[in-house]
Amino acid sequence: MDMYFTSLLLYAIPANIVAAFILVLGRKKMPLGKRKVDWHPAEYMLIYLPWFGFIGLTMVIFGGLNQVPDYAGIRTFILVLQSIGSGIMGGLILLPRLFVETDKWPRLQVSGISAFVVSLLYVKFRMMLFIMIAGLTSQVD
Repeated sequence: MDMYFTSLLLYAIPANIVAAFILVLGRKKMPLGKRKVDWHPAEYMLIYLPWFGFIGLTMVIFGGLNQVPDYAGIRTFILVLQSIGSGIMGGLILLPRLFVETDKWPRLQVSGISAFVVSLLYVKFRMMLFIMIAGLTSQVD
């Protein structure tokens, strides 16, 4: 199976589990007298933005998922653990909608800002890790 498709599957499973939990939580009456959260279908698509950041970062640092060095399980670490980790962060993109009043902020704007910030933070911290991995594996070869 292609590494990109495997990465997407490993991303989608935790992202959809976390997002589904937040969607169900938002359908219930919120504490402190808040009303139920009305979800827009486009908000759900924003949870996949960190995966595109992950793929873009691997393309910039390594040249793609297929070119990640297979030294001491690094390819498996990046493919499996980083895809699952970014999926959990991607699912959490919908969380701010539970706490922000949509009367003052448009629904898509809150989720869009959240998706951008989470993706930016994910790419920032993973960039340091990927550069360190690329440097260490280039010294070994």
